[in-house]
Amino acid sequence: MREHILELIQEKKNIPPLPDILHRLEAKIGSPKSQVSDIAILIETEPILSGRLIQLSNSVFFGGSGSKVERLPDAIIRLGLKMILDLAYTLELPQLFLRESDLNQKKFWQHSLAVAILARLLAEHLEELHCEPDPCYLSGLMHDIGIMVFNFIVPQEYNAFLKEVRGIDKPLQVLEQKRFGIAHPELGAEFIKKWWPIPAEVTLSVEKHFLEMSEKGKKYPVLLSVIMANDIANHFGMGHGISAHKETPDRSFMQGCGLTPDLLEDLVGKTRDSLHMAQEVLYK
Repeated sequence: MREHILELIQEKKNIPPLPDILHRLEAKIGSPKSQVSDIAILIETEPILSGRLIQLSNSVFFGGSGSKVERLPDAIIRLGLKMILDLAYTLELPQLFLRESDLNQKKFWQHSLAVAILARLLAEHLEELHCEPDPCYLSGLMHDIGIMVFNFIVPQEYNAFLKEVRGIDKPLQVLEQKRFGIAHPELGAEFIKKWWPIPAEVTLSVEKHFLEMSEKGKKYPVLLSVIMANDIANHFGMGHGISAHKETPDRSFMQGCGLTPDLLEDLVGKTRDSLHMAQEVLYK
């Protein structure tokens, strides 16, 4: 089964392409010559994306305060270019893998968003990580993309698998490896390497996010932020709901990184608030 699955992700007909708007937006935002008006003109070619970004800019968590923003250029200024790109990925990715299945896709993407937000918050608050927040968000958002790839390229087999493993207290990647010869972290990374121009540190986070927290992980701070965020999200009831298994976060390691119990509670609260505020815009 492993060889068959890896062959399928080599075939373009089986692969949802990364939306062209994301390619163009990456290029515009990465160009030192681009101005806010250039970014706005590009995004306005996608009216639904434009409208939802304006809505998100009025959310307190995503920068909204004071007067209501009604124009896209004002939304871009309020959110900032990096956040605009992150939210464009957040809005576009769930549309790529839409398919009837037993997988609760809304819950899946809410979990992915929770890990993205937590990973960014950890990078912002923990000096010990020595980590830039921007790649942490995209890494968190994409960390479980291999689950969606499974669901997209072998839907019947994966749906049958989901029914069988429901309630089993073992890590999902262990169960997948036993059934398919490959698990979602490796599959997601192979998929991204083949088809999506995503930074290597994001791909590494997708491939290794199931590892335990450790001092060795500090060599790869983006990955470590995602491992921590994923464990925290699962422990505090923000999981994807596929597997009954839950890792217990290594609190002593996290405290060694500066994540005190009070700060942990604060970051979890902020994440829950942001999910509540964003859900009507992101996943309707």
